Amino acid sequence: MMERVLVTGASGLVGSNLCHRLSGLGYEVVGLVREQSNLLALAGFPGRIINGDILDESALVKSMGGIDYVFHTAGLVSFDNRRRDELFSVNAHGVRNMVNAALKAGVKRLVHTSSIAAIGIPAQGDTADEEVEYNKFRHNVAYGDSKHYGEVELIKGVERGLDAVIVNPGSIMGQRDVHFHSGILLKVLKKLRFSPYLSGGMCVAGVDDVVEGEIAALISGRNGERYILGSENISFKELFIQISQVVGISDRSLRVPQWAARAAATSLEVISAVTGRPPILTKAHVVSATLPHYFSSEKAIHELGYQPHPIREAIRKSYEWYIENGLM
Repeated sequence: MMERVLVTGASGLVGSNLCHRLSGLGYEVVGLVREQSNLLALAGFPGRIINGDILDESALVKSMGGIDYVFHTAGLVSFDNRRRDELFSVNAHGVRNMVNAALKAGVKRLVHTSSIAAIGIPAQGDTADEEVEYNKFRHNVAYGDSKHYGEVELIKGVERGLDAVIVNPGSIMGQRDVHFHSGILLKVLKKLRFSPYLSGGMCVAGVDDVVEGEIAALISGRNGERYILGSENISFKELFIQISQVVGISDRSLRVPQWAARAAATSLEVISAVTGRPPILTKAHVVSATLPHYFSSEKAIHELGYQPHPIREAIRKSYEWYIENGLM
């Protein structure tokens, strides 16, 4: 009998790619989306799509009826601290609802998509791993705080008998990023035609790598454990150069001092308050960029058989998907 899988956030970057991949592997996949979701990323998906909201626990229980496994990829990605309440509602309370629903429905395993943002700052010069406890509260980055508390809710569920695994992807790039989370970099750099960058760097992850890591976590992950899924630790300068080369512009780069980035972020937040459009750069973005952002995927490599790839391929697939769908 074919195993049945529920994917929350099925219209998003990870969720949509996971739906397509799981269907190709022979699972019977049900994608959970909100009623107003943009379904472009699910074009060609052969499984079933249902409407639901992770803030509605009773609806979640109903959606999990007859489901063997759940991939919880739904979440709010925003570095706008003005959305702090919304971030906690979705990324923390939403996980609590998922835990309660999964326990009531009796699913066999839940794979929770968290983030490297939920992992703490390591000692100076070290690369962070899964053992670094969250210690970023004083930096006031609401997104990271909310993802941390989402993991707290998940572990409470494990202590109540839920079989669950956490995956912590790096900043994800790749095809079907319909909401332009990391894809905004491609759009902005192509328009600017040069690469302004901050010193430092980050852990990035191709969505194909993340999807394979999620499936490996379902099969081989240890109950209650977290696994970092990164593809590459890369400087902002090198990342932006690679993006520039893929989108076909000059790879001229300009290092931006932190004070200038903070000033730009402040101005963009003021403009956002007037226009109602989300700012492409926020003060929390700048703060986050100054923190150590290199992470080790060794645990996933050794325990899950995770095989990360250089990020350039994910950048290329992202750009080609945007071009094919008239979004770039």
